[in-house]
Amino acid sequence: VVNDNDTVYHLGDIALINSKKEDLKRVLEILKKLKGQIVFLKGNHDSRALFKFIDKNNVILPDGRMKFTFIDVGLILKLNHYQLFLTHYPLLVGPSKNRVNVHGHIHHSSVNLPWNINVGVDSADIDYLINKLPFGTPISEKNLFKIIEAKLIDHKKRW
Repeated sequence: VVNDNDTVYHLGDIALINSKKEDLKRVLEILKKLKGQIVFLKGNHDSRALFKFIDKNNVILPDGRMKFTFIDVGLILKLNHYQLFLTHYPLLVGPSKNRVNVHGHIHHSSVNLPWNINVGVDSADIDYLINKLPFGTPISEKNLFKIIEAKLIDHKKRW
């Protein structure tokens, strides 16, 4: 799903580990094997020690970008005429035709609002995809918008 030139947004909780150097190294070695640039948003299980260790041992990609970048709270992306609020925790952005909060944090569940999309690996919102993804598969831009549209249609039926 991810190519070398892609940017991946990881919405928190990289690894639930302690701050022992050998554990930090093990996580870093796994992350280095992943393709693309990875933008990490801090989750409640992410320690500052892990972020600092990864940043200290960062890698420069062939195109000159740093492989790993870090954001504390969230960011806004404008994509396909949508304003996407990327956060770890669900954020109530309010009803809007083109404003969506894409988040993680809550497990096996979903915020019961069409403008909140949980993209955690165990999210109930992933069930909106007709073609199921294997567990842990990153959600592509194309699939994200399929989820957004399907959840909106589902909620319109309920109103």
